[in-house]
Amino acid sequence: MPLIRQSPPAILPLTPDALAEHLRLPHAAPETEQSGELTILIRAATTAIERRLDAALIAQDWLWRTDSLAPPLPLAPLISVQSVAVLAPDGVRTPWTRWRIAHGHPRPCIVGRPVPTLPVDGHYEVHFTAGYGTTAEAIPDDLRHAVTLLAAHFYENREATTDTRTPLPFGVGSLLAPHRPIRL
Repeated sequence: MPLIRQSPPAILPLTPDALAEHLRLPHAAPETEQSGELTILIRAATTAIERRLDAALIAQDWLWRTDSLAPPLPLAPLISVQSVAVLAPDGVRTPWTRWRIAHGHPRPCIVGRPVPTLPVDGHYEVHFTAGYGTTAEAIPDDLRHAVTLLAAHFYENREATTDTRTPLPFGVGSLLAPHRPIRL
């Protein structure tokens, strides 16, 4: 079932000026073509890292539609869960209030008794907020540096490559490794 972003992050993990400094470029004036390009590269690097980690770096709201509440929430780190409901095929939404977050798993899970029964072709809807926080400083330093390195890699390698053996630069992969979800 889909995971739908309800609100994008309010800020980027690093500024275009910080990336320009890393690249040893003259500082990008706001609203210039260079600043716009660097912003796109930062967004692309952030998205690639978030997908690789199944994480959100900056706080953002999500809607998760699922057939089962047994699996853990699909994004980490969890900031809060706003609501859990059962959605029937006819559009009737029934809130479920007897739930809690179980933190004893590799990722938080929604648990409670009794779990509402799903109608045929119905699903659960979970509204939640994921991310390290609302500021770039809330993101662990190694992940912010990984965004910087990957955005710089995108800047230096603007053409598609045919080398599929190295999907991420080595330094980026090393920085992400401790944060990767464990898959069993």
